[in-house]
Amino acid sequence: MTQVQIIRKKDLKKKRDPLKDQKTVWLVGHCMAVGFGLLFTVTYLFHVLLFYKYRSWKWLFLRFNKDYHFIAGNRWYHSIIRFLPRVFYRMALVGSILALSVTMYQNWASINPQWYEMLSSENFQMMIVATLWLLVGRRSFYRLFPYMILSFIHLSNWKEETKGTMSSDKVTKRNVFLLRIMSYSELVVLLALVLDSVLLKDGTSGICLVIYFAFYWLRFNFSPYAQATALDVLGHLDHHVPPKFRPQWDKIKEFIHAKDEARIRRKGNIQKTA
Repeated sequence: MTQVQIIRKKDLKKKRDPLKDQKTVWLVGHCMAVGFGLLFTVTYLFHVLLFYKYRSWKWLFLRFNKDYHFIAGNRWYHSIIRFLPRVFYRMALVGSILALSVTMYQNWASINPQWYEMLSSENFQMMIVATLWLLVGRRSFYRLFPYMILSFIHLSNWKEETKGTMSSDKVTKRNVFLLRIMSYSELVVLLALVLDSVLLKDGTSGICLVIYFAFYWLRFNFSPYAQATALDVLGHLDHHVPPKFRPQWDKIKEFIHAKDEARIRRKGNIQKTA
């Protein structure tokens, strides 16, 4: 009696590599942040240069004419052109969220992080703030600028980072100047939100200020660049402080130094237990 042999055909479909997909999403996300961010920057600069057309000098340019449109007309393509800056702004933020999400997943997928560990992560902080800008608040270049710098840093080293041949410390040392600019831009965002809240420019400025200040305080506690930026700003203002306020001024600087020392101790303890 002859036996029938069943020959199984090999599956010609290649199995998807999840790590490769993650790298692709990470790279596309950073490209979106830089590309759409630059497009939005062009529209924002055009908006700023023509401020005199929609703000009255009689009100010291504080009053805004909401009925004014740069692109006049009621045709369908006029509406699309007017809508493009919103698309650029939100797509840049979506790209940042995608890239940061991949980074967070790769860092925390193998462990079960606590909320404290998540909140102390700079990537998580930036992802939450990007989500805040995506959902609420008016469009602004200064809110998008830190994410453009971060994505530019990663894209300038994308081959080494995707291959895993470059450590995060090496990337940090190579881009100290850009990281310092990013820290200054985050401080500018905070000051701009305070100004927007005082001038009542937007109905969401107050809540955005509260949420952003909470996350900026976290960055101030865990980011060496935020601490260095604060000390740098205080150093430039040192000679303007009256002598009678010098003790209080020195206490502020001592407070920041204490935060920096606490961060260094936490990092040392983590390395010992790792």
